Amino acid sequence: MAVKVVFLHGIGDGDPQAGWLEGLNRGLTQAGHDPIARAETLAPRYSAILSTDGIGAKMPQATYRAKDDAKARFAFARRQARIQRSLGLAAAPSGMGMHLMPEGPLNAAQGFAVGHVSAYDLPQVRRYVRNDPLRGAVLRYLLDHDFGNEIVLIGHSLGSVIAIDLLHHLPENVHVRRFVTIGSPAAAPSLHEGSERLLKKFPYARVDDWSNIFNPGDLVTGGRGLASIFPAAQDFAVDLGMLEHGASTYLGHPAAASLVADIVYPSKSPVLARSGIAVRLTDTQASVLLLLHYGHAVARHIKDQEAAARYTGALRVRQDQVVAEIEELATVGQQPLAAELHQLVDGDLPAVPQRWELHEAVSELAVLALTNAVDPYEIDVERAPMQALPETAVALGFSPDVGDKVARAIEEVQKVLNRRGGAPWGRVLTAAAGVALLAAGPVGLLAAAPATAAGAAAITGGLAAFGPGGMVGGLAMLGGLAGTGAAITATAVASGGGEERPVLDLKALVLRVTIEHARKMLDLPFDRNLWYQLADAETQVCAQINRLEAFSGPKSTSLTTLREIKDSLGRLMRFVIEKELAPVAIAGGDGSERTGTS
Repeated sequence: MAVKVVFLHGIGDGDPQAGWLEGLNRGLTQAGHDPIARAETLAPRYSAILSTDGIGAKMPQATYRAKDDAKARFAFARRQARIQRSLGLAAAPSGMGMHLMPEGPLNAAQGFAVGHVSAYDLPQVRRYVRNDPLRGAVLRYLLDHDFGNEIVLIGHSLGSVIAIDLLHHLPENVHVRRFVTIGSPAAAPSLHEGSERLLKKFPYARVDDWSNIFNPGDLVTGGRGLASIFPAAQDFAVDLGMLEHGASTYLGHPAAASLVADIVYPSKSPVLARSGIAVRLTDTQASVLLLLHYGHAVARHIKDQEAAARYTGALRVRQDQVVAEIEELATVGQQPLAAELHQLVDGDLPAVPQRWELHEAVSELAVLALTNAVDPYEIDVERAPMQALPETAVALGFSPDVGDKVARAIEEVQKVLNRRGGAPWGRVLTAAAGVALLAAGPVGLLAAAPATAAGAAAITGGLAAFGPGGMVGGLAMLGGLAGTGAAITATAVASGGGEERPVLDLKALVLRVTIEHARKMLDLPFDRNLWYQLADAETQVCAQINRLEAFSGPKSTSLTTLREIKDSLGRLMRFVIEKELAPVAIAGGDGSERTGTS
């Protein structure tokens, strides 16, 4: 076994019978793996140092001195996302546990345990954190051992605190392939009072990932994880029973065993079966590929190098998520895959399928431009989304001019709404249609929509499979894209009534105006009935204002928002007339205007 498992104990006598390993091997064998021999592990015992007065040494020198580990941090985040998908556990506890106590009493109880509950050795934890000579003696004792080159580092209870401290002092040749903390009290406020905080800067280039497993019923952990104190830690709550704190129980849990097995017994990535029959991408799958292409195009147009690096790292996390969904689709769902999906799994971004007609491509480009392709990460990319549109239009099989005109249409509508008095553009389009697309992962979208759906309607079908909860904004936003009815109606269906979601109506209508304006600029048929939809929305908003004004105060937040929406709708209606998108009768023209679809 090339990777050594290193365990730092928390029990007072140092666990001489290796109960921790018995628990870990129980979990490994239950998962179908071979047990790990004790000779292949390292479990130093340092309880005598902790319990003996007068022992001390100078703190060892820090050996991690990376000046710029931004790339390592992005890779770390990507691996953390993989672990989260693999374990599928919640970070927050549910059911009974210490987390149900109010924070004040909980901190007091945990602090009392730190100071007095000898059964959990928390007094030793406090001594370690607050006594630098003692810390130095323990760390130097540990560093006298041979770690090898690659380790899985496991820290339990007090051992988790020592392990966190050790990371900056490991020999430079030692790489931590996996860091696992279990039953850790390291987030207890009482440990950090009057002492220097452990691990001020996480060694991203030295440690591949960090998973913290805690039992909500464990008093030592306070029923909470470590992420509030250590941002690099990824918390996973597992129910082990009230007051259960033992290392054997923690490591026998399938989640802990899986984390160790992934490194000690690495399995090859599954080879996805390839069908001899040509499989066509569903329209939703094609839309997801288009979104990835657009994301890469945006990355290429970000001028700030630091922002571009962060955006690219976040995009890789999203693409990993798509690949994981594809693999699940093939292995669990037993569905044959299109050649393009095999190509994506192999690490290559396939060409965008050129299946959209020009009028459909305009809708797709408009949605993409208002999409945060790396949601939930928020990165200032300036004008890169607009600058990526011509390149994306070419990928769709059209001229760059198509992308240019969609960008112009977006900016002209944006200018109308940004004038003083209207609803701010950011408020209108926050969590807009494309963002809602990615709110599902896009895990789930690859299989959710029917293969017969087309363009934006395919995305709508994919979102509909999730039901309205959490995706209501996306459903309402996308309701108008396929030309199947007013956005007001889509919102009413999604929210259970047309009166509660006027902001979503505005989002949908703003996008509709943008798309129809772009189509007209490209001499494509457009929908002149859009003006009536704006007028209908204005009527409903005015009715809400009139009802609320009877009792609400003049500075009511709801009334302020509704008045902004009313103002924005008026601006959009004037814009539609100005750009000759309105019916001839409304525009007051003589019938010589170009006729759109009706």
